[in-house]
Amino acid sequence: MTKKSNQVDYFKMGNDFYIAALYDDTVLSDSDLLKSIWLEIKATNAEDMKRKILAFGVKEIETWDKAHLYFQAPGGQVFRLVGDGEDLSKFEG
Repeated sequence: MTKKSNQVDYFKMGNDFYIAALYDDTVLSDSDLLKSIWLEIKATNAEDMKRKILAFGVKEIETWDKAHLYFQAPGGQVFRLVGDGEDLSKFEG
C-alpha cells in the first residue's frame, strides 16, 4: 500500500502497475456489477482453493469459461481463479 485515506487506498504491484480502491456510498446495480472489470487470482492448487472459496459462501458467477471459477466478493468485485503456472495464452488477443 503506497497511500491510505478514508476515500481511496493506493497499491503498487510490481514496478509499474498500480491499483486503487475507491470508497463511495453509491453502488452499481446487480446487472451492471457483473459487467465490471474482474481481477485474477492465482493459486497453486486451484481446485482446492475453489472448494474453500465456495465453502466460504461467496457468489459464483456463471460464464462461458467453465474451466475457471468466477466469483463475486461481498463488495461486488468479480474475481477469476486460475492455477499457478497455467497456460493462459488462449485468453490473449
